[in-house]
Amino acid sequence: MVASWAKIKLWCFHNWRFLVIGGAILLAYLLGGKKVKALQTQLRMSKELYKKEIDAIEGASDKKAEMVSVANLKYQRALEIAHQSAMESSDHAELIKAERMRRLVESNKENPEEIDRILNEEFGILVMDPKDKP
Repeated sequence: MVASWAKIKLWCFHNWRFLVIGGAILLAYLLGGKKVKALQTQLRMSKELYKKEIDAIEGASDKKAEMVSVANLKYQRALEIAHQSAMESSDHAELIKAERMRRLVESNKENPEEIDRILNEEFGILVMDPKDKP
């Protein structure tokens, strides 16, 4: 056993460069493994966050498109009501009222709630939601 220990010491003395390089590689591998796991976790979390952001943006876009569609339907219906009111009116006061209705609806065409309020409060016309039609 003593002779083999002497041989190991002699080999280590002559080949110290291999031992230092091997130790450095082993140390880098052990330390790098922890970092890789942390980076993989961070990457996975970033991907999940990215997917959630995409879903939120698409949801907001769909909701905006739906709101624009509803606003356009209400705008078209209000213009039809104003036009019908103008065609049915026989006196000058009714024509002025229909023109005022058309201008108010035109100026608020991006806001369906305001169109409903104008038609209901100022002109006494109750507008149904297009989804509520029988």
